[in-house]
Amino acid sequence: MWGAKVGYMGFTTPSYSLPDLFDRIDRNELQLPDFQHDLIWTLDRIRSVIGAVLRGYPIGSLLALDTRNTPTRFKPVPVKRAPDRNVDPGLLLLDGHQRVTVLYHALQGDGFVDTVDYRDQPIRRRFYVDVRLAVSAETLPDEAVFSVDEEGQVRSHFGPSIPQGLLTREDLLNNYVVPVSYLLHEEGNDLLFEMAAHSDDTQIREDVKKFHNRVLRAVSGYYIPMIRLNRDTPQSGVGQIFAHANSSGHRMDVFELLTAVFANEDPNFSLADHWADIEKHLRQHPALDGIGRISFLRAVSLLVTGRKGQATGHRGDILNLTLSDYLSASAELVNAFDQAAVFLAKRCILTTDQVPYTAQLVPLAVLLARLAETPGILDNIQARDRLNQWFWSGVFGELYGASAPTTRAGRDTDQVTAWMKGDTDEVPKTVRDAEFHESRLVSATKDSGVYRGIYALLMARGARDWRTGDQFNQETLRELEPGFCQIFPQQCCEQQGIAPELAVSVLNRTPMGKRTEIMLDGGEPKRYLRRIQSKSIMEDDEFDAVLATHELQPEHLFGTQCHEFFEDRRERFVGMVEYAMDKPVIRDGAET
Repeated sequence: MWGAKVGYMGFTTPSYSLPDLFDRIDRNELQLPDFQHDLIWTLDRIRSVIGAVLRGYPIGSLLALDTRNTPTRFKPVPVKRAPDRNVDPGLLLLDGHQRVTVLYHALQGDGFVDTVDYRDQPIRRRFYVDVRLAVSAETLPDEAVFSVDEEGQVRSHFGPSIPQGLLTREDLLNNYVVPVSYLLHEEGNDLLFEMAAHSDDTQIREDVKKFHNRVLRAVSGYYIPMIRLNRDTPQSGVGQIFAHANSSGHRMDVFELLTAVFANEDPNFSLADHWADIEKHLRQHPALDGIGRISFLRAVSLLVTGRKGQATGHRGDILNLTLSDYLSASAELVNAFDQAAVFLAKRCILTTDQVPYTAQLVPLAVLLARLAETPGILDNIQARDRLNQWFWSGVFGELYGASAPTTRAGRDTDQVTAWMKGDTDEVPKTVRDAEFHESRLVSATKDSGVYRGIYALLMARGARDWRTGDQFNQETLRELEPGFCQIFPQQCCEQQGIAPELAVSVLNRTPMGKRTEIMLDGGEPKRYLRRIQSKSIMEDDEFDAVLATHELQPEHLFGTQCHEFFEDRRERFVGMVEYAMDKPVIRDGAET
């Protein structure tokens, strides 16, 4: 332990074991100041912290104020779910609140942690460790930690396949998994002992032994350092320190760290300058505006590691890049991202707000770079179809909007490359996992990949602007300024007894140029269509043909046949999605 004095403010740096820390929380010895904001972390961040502890890696220091035997200057509140003993704390936690809360919830009690899904909806998850996978490599793999919902069903995309769920102790034994909440307690030892006795497989017993030595001991021997401010620290000083720790202070991102690594290799090389040139090039394609410096480095890592074995793009993998690796791969990826922009443009995805999932563009570019190793492969119709199926599976399966997109990108880089090249007929996991529920045609919102995917599909399948008759593409983008607009206005839908959620759904939307949309003026289709047709100077048959390019029956619009329109469009959209994914849609009742 060491201390320092800065004017009249001092601090010490003790370290606390997890049981000690949790005991202090339970006793209300450690509490939070009332100005500490509660945050809900994503599943990825929670898994990252749990994984670091299971590996014995540091998760950073905590910052606390010693308040023993001093008048209360800040209103204290217990850590979430800790008992409220109505006592004054000895320590107020200023920084590290969420890390402590996540570990406090995950490593004891029922193990459930509050989090949010990719739609930002609140959920609760319990975390487990796959014993065999945890010891399958020298360092515990990210995929070894997975989450389970309150019904015991595995919800991590890369968790083990356990259809019956994890509901009983027998389920844990049969699947060789351990709840994270057991690891600090006797239940963990007991379960591992029973697991070894439960199996006649010597490899299983060896894995259990390794798990006990590597993981269980790492957790029980884990200490977290704390910067402990002396009790005579003035209130103004505490406020400044807290603001610095939670706002202005920030963790260096991987780009900054890699900049330092490359500068050590070659003092004359500037990663920032190199990226600035790449970024300027990428910005020629509006659809790639979401690709920033971290995304590009992830693509470089996936390309480099994929050629050496297994494609990975996590923070540690990026930091393992050499300058030579980076320079070679980055040049290839600039070309690959150009090709990705062309791929998107052919599917009428022309701007970043039309991209279903920016995270999917990273593996798309890497796949195109890998395929460039085999000249002419995309002239093969099977290879093109497989790339197309993978892309739409990711979109309508909403798999790149879910957690762990980096892990999925690595797996897709390996599996889809081999599949497209014809090295294997095994269908990639993303294509296998993808499911589209018919009800998403009603519930998908503007921010969802489904919404943007339907918008793109309609344009890519030949939808033409009602006023000009022009197709929506790169050449007409600037002139038409298209949007995804309502066909039947809200008031008309209400009068016809159409549910509000249907009225605002993708079923009631279609691509329109900006000047066409203005002509709608909130009226019924049978009124505004005549105005639009008069401006278009099209004959009736020609105008009906243009309307039909939008996957609809013109007579439903002219006759204000709302119910028939929604039913017909639902069937057409189901067919569009099934064709894109090359698999049946799950019919779960999108009532019209």
